[in-house]
Amino acid sequence: MLVSDLITEGNLMPDLQAEDKKSAYSLMLQHLTDKGIISKDLIPSSLQALQIREDKMTTAMGGGFALPHATIPKLPSLCTLLARSPKGVPCEAMDGKLVTIFFLILVPPDQNQTHLQTLATVAKFFNRRGIKSKILQAPGSAEILELLRLP
Repeated sequence: MLVSDLITEGNLMPDLQAEDKKSAYSLMLQHLTDKGIISKDLIPSSLQALQIREDKMTTAMGGGFALPHATIPKLPSLCTLLARSPKGVPCEAMDGKLVTIFFLILVPPDQNQTHLQTLATVAKFFNRRGIKSKILQAPGSAEILELLRLP
């Protein structure tokens, strides 16, 4: 599994405009609904599951990166989204920095192995030196998608 396999034009938000974590999650889920990736009736349970996960421990890893993830009942298959927020969103990150890149992962309850594999793949990719700053500096979606294809 590669990060480039997980993100396409449809599940990429190059200019997320959110004031806080809750509105960021709402906007990301609405984007997935607007693109026909998830059904609208999954938004409330997805927001609740993401909040429960955040209540355990923040998914804002530091360095401007957050990896929100949750198990969603009735979700038919793995769902991901990459959102870039140039101005940043306050998310109680471990280092206190604003989050500028979100990688959302939603999985059905019966896909624990996929959940763990996806988390590991994404975390490894975004730990690469300079990748987050390159994504933030990219002019648009096409350039971000190209960066995700880098070996």
